[in-house]
Amino acid sequence: MSQKSIELRTQRAALVQEMHDLTEKTEFKAEAKSRWDSLDAQQKELETRINAIEASDKLAEEMAKTPHIERSQPNGNPGGLPQREDRAKVVADKRNSPEYAAAFEQTIRTGRIAPALQELRTYTGLSEFTNGPDGDYLVPIGFQKELEIKLKAYGGMRQVCRTITTSTGNTVNWPTMDDTSNTGEWLSEASGVAQVNPTFGQVQLTSNVCDSKQVLVSLQLLQDSAFDVQSLLVDAFGIRIGRKINNGYTVGNGSGQPVGILDPTNGVPGYNGGSQIVTAVGANSTNNPGSTDLNSINIVDDLEGLIAKLDPAYRPNAKFMANQATLDNLRKQKDGFGRPLWDVSVSTGVPDSIFGYGYQWNQDMATVAASAYSVLFGDFSHYVIRDVGPATFFVFQETYMANLQRGYISFLRTDGQLLQPSAFTVLHHPAS
Repeated sequence: MSQKSIELRTQRAALVQEMHDLTEKTEFKAEAKSRWDSLDAQQKELETRINAIEASDKLAEEMAKTPHIERSQPNGNPGGLPQREDRAKVVADKRNSPEYAAAFEQTIRTGRIAPALQELRTYTGLSEFTNGPDGDYLVPIGFQKELEIKLKAYGGMRQVCRTITTSTGNTVNWPTMDDTSNTGEWLSEASGVAQVNPTFGQVQLTSNVCDSKQVLVSLQLLQDSAFDVQSLLVDAFGIRIGRKINNGYTVGNGSGQPVGILDPTNGVPGYNGGSQIVTAVGANSTNNPGSTDLNSINIVDDLEGLIAKLDPAYRPNAKFMANQATLDNLRKQKDGFGRPLWDVSVSTGVPDSIFGYGYQWNQDMATVAASAYSVLFGDFSHYVIRDVGPATFFVFQETYMANLQRGYISFLRTDGQLLQPSAFTVLHHPAS
């Protein structure tokens, strides 16, 4: 952990402690509420900076491990090019260099393919490494890495679910097995052995296409901007694609999009008929017996109900998932013993927790309301996201030149499937 990260984590811990102290007061008046909101905004900003610093440090460490090749050796090749089996490595090494990133930036701004990019095109033969037929050029690995980080940041599901990457988009048949209802047996001497087979099945991972929609940028902006054009494009594409694919992973209906972790019609995990649903009792239970407010969350009865409903085998890696408004509300509350529900972490790799379990925001989860499915709890490694290669980047050099504009677009081929519905429980608020 860098020194800057340690300092920011310490500052954030102090802010969170003051927030806890405010909630300890007998009366949570308007002045205290205003101060709590101000502190909360400050700690969120620090959390964002901490995550960005640590992600950048991790990316820099990864990039430093990749050796750079300054020039290729002929190895007996009359044309001076590497042998075919070495070309992919040469391409990857060159695309990973700072010089190549600068050439990419220059090409975006001017529209003229920089020599470094033109040289690499001779290695690939305009095949698997290229990104478009008209004025195409190769995207630096750093650009793809940044876009991948941005997709993850704007999609809560990609933060916690299992992700696999394949080189082609062929359908992947992923086997599943359910043996949760079976046990062994005691045998008496010379008695026969019973036979009970587990239930086998499979899910199919396809390759749905999600694009960023087109971004048009004027040539004046490209040529004159003091900002990093790559970063502008990463932000635009990452936010758009990240939001859309996250919605698919959460409530997708499987038609040209992923099958979401929640049934888009009734919120049931994995279309499993409701066996994992916990009905919310809200504020009309332990804390406020006379209330009829079902559209709230009761810490003791609702969250502990989600934990108790989940098979203990899935609890060690389980997390809560809800939208940010729901999580913000939970962070203000205490358990039945008056202890703060939210535990902030000051250690790298140790996340903040609610009720002792990690949590992940997901803006595609429903807000607490009548008939809503607001909180998901479970082991998210049992939802699989499949990507077909990295996100692909296209440039339209001539199409919009009549308006002195250049077009950009990115797309990702991806799918998602729930492997084990029993690995999750979900909180449902009654209609009335």
